[in-house]
Amino acid sequence: MAIFEGTVQEFHDFIGPRIRNAVNNLTRSYRKKLNGICEECGTKNELDSAHVHGRGRREIIEEVLSEYSQNGTIRCDIKEAENKILNTHQPIESNFRFLCHPCHVAYDEKIKKKNMLQKDSDGSAPEEFKKISRIKRWAKRPDQDNHKIISAFLLLETKGDVLLSALQKLCTNKTDFPQYYVAKFAGHYPSMKTDGGNSHGKVFCDKDGIVHIWPKVREEIRKYFSK
Repeated sequence: MAIFEGTVQEFHDFIGPRIRNAVNNLTRSYRKKLNGICEECGTKNELDSAHVHGRGRREIIEEVLSEYSQNGTIRCDIKEAENKILNTHQPIESNFRFLCHPCHVAYDEKIKKKNMLQKDSDGSAPEEFKKISRIKRWAKRPDQDNHKIISAFLLLETKGDVLLSALQKLCTNKTDFPQYYVAKFAGHYPSMKTDGGNSHGKVFCDKDGIVHIWPKVREEIRKYFSK
């Protein structure tokens, strides 16, 4: 049993190439069945395996790794994590498009332009919430820090505006509220305010000491945390 321990970026750096090869092997048989016919233009050519946008390899890897995250460190059995990543790429037809190279380039450019022009009702661009799929996984793991912070917020919200000081107090009171205890809240909470780098993903924002959940994220929380 080979164990990986490190950051998300280190996983991408050292295990990422292995995952890339495994994903290529996973799509090879499906690609062959198409006999070189591009799913976009219908011409026969060498095909690329293009991830459906929003379901890229990095996004899927980070979605799975969120299960193994504790205080910003990933610790997992490499083979187990790899199998979960490959399973999350299934079904193939829902996560990939098989395109000739010109259509692949055009597909990427189309999405880039769409993201530049499109804005959500809350004023944020769609790519700002690229890690939103993690909400579903967090909801299933009450022992995980992300789950605890969201649950603590939802509890405090039933009484009115959620003060950042109150959220921190609840999440750092191990004696009275062990179900919400987060050992490194001061480092963990900021990682839930951004999608940048190795952050956990944009969930919260705060202003004048009051914490809010982004509308788009709240929709996901309602779907999965209420179950």
